[in-house]
Formats: sequence, structure tokens, C-alpha cells
Amino acid sequence: MSALMPLLTRYSKVFLFIAVAFTLVLLIRWVKRLLRRQSKKKEIDRAASDRLRDENLNQIILNNHTGGVENREIYKPYDVDYNGEGSGGLDNMNVKAGQTMIQLVEHTRLSTRKYVLNPAKKIRIGSDLQGNEISLVEKEIAPHQCEIFAAQGQVYIRHTGGSTQTIIRRKRQSAIVDKRGIRLHSGDWIEIGSVSYEITIID
Repeated sequence: MSALMPLLTRYSKVFLFIAVAFTLVLLIRWVKRLLRRQSKKKEIDRAASDRLRDENLNQIILNNHTGGVENREIYKPYDVDYNGEGSGGLDNMNVKAGQTMIQLVEHTRLSTRKYVLNPAKKIRIGSDLQGNEISLVEKEIAPHQCEIFAAQGQVYIRHTGGSTQTIIRRKRQSAIVDKRGIRLHSGDWIEIGSVSYEITIID
């Protein structure tokens, strides 16, 4: 130990420099991560505002023309990435306070699509082109595979048909979604056949 002290004293400036450099690297990485999170949140907020605005406009336009029949629309993604070539194109708007929205980032073999939707209205996912808000052209997926909905301020998913399982993954755990439903959290993944959705809840 006594022989080590002169060595530490001799190279104390070097050790101090290394410690400061290491601290700076960690700080820079933390700031970059924070900026990425803020940028992602702003992007989702703008998309959620666009979705709410579109729903309000649709409600006003269709209010007197539905004839008592439920009018459904196939939701369009706000961003599509084909092999890394997609772009956003969002307006600078903010989400209403207290309005819960959900972002689904759809991953398939060919593309990544981003949806921001209102779970207060049922979000049906399946292979049927007419009866779902999000339609998937996959043979193994049922015409009405599952639906996402809101209840008592929380967001849930339930399986609604077909032999292909709807699976939810949360970190290292996974569960098969049944007809009773499972609550969704930010960071969850939904897997339906070869298609997966990354979930973000926006409060």
C-alpha cells in the first residue's frame, strides 16, 4: 500500500482527467437520451392532436348523414417507414389536457407504420377491410382479431376471434390475451402472427 501511494500521487492529474472525461461522456449520453425522449413525446402529442381534430371534423360532417348506422373508417398511419425511407409530416399542435390517446407502432416484414388513436372509441384490428379501424393483410389473422378500448380511464386489449393468438409482451413476461382483456401499459408489445405493435399511452 505504501508503494502505491507515490504512484497515485504522481499520476493524480491523469486519474483526475480520466474521471472528468468519463463523467462528461456519461452526461452527454444522458442529455442526448433526454432530448430523444422529449422529441418523441412532442411527435406523439402532435399526432394525437391531429387524430382528435380529424375525429371531431368527421363527427361534424357525418352527424346528419349516418342514418343511424355506425360509420367506420380505416385509420391511416401518420408516418410510414419503408426500409428506413419514411417521414413524418406532422402539424405543430398539442393534445388536450386529460385526453388519453394511444400510439401503436406497427412492425411488419416490409414497413413500420405509426398510428395515434383514441381508445375511447373501440380500435378493432383484423384482416377484414370493412369492419376494422386497422386492417392487416395476413392470412393467419382473423377477420376480427382483437380490439383496444378504454374503461375507467385505463386502456385495455381483448381477443375477439380466430385461432391465431393475440400475445402481449411486457419486458421479459408474456401473456395470451383472452376475451376478458388485459390492461395495456406504455412499453408493451402486442404480437399478432408476424405483426407486432409497440404501445405508448399518452395521458
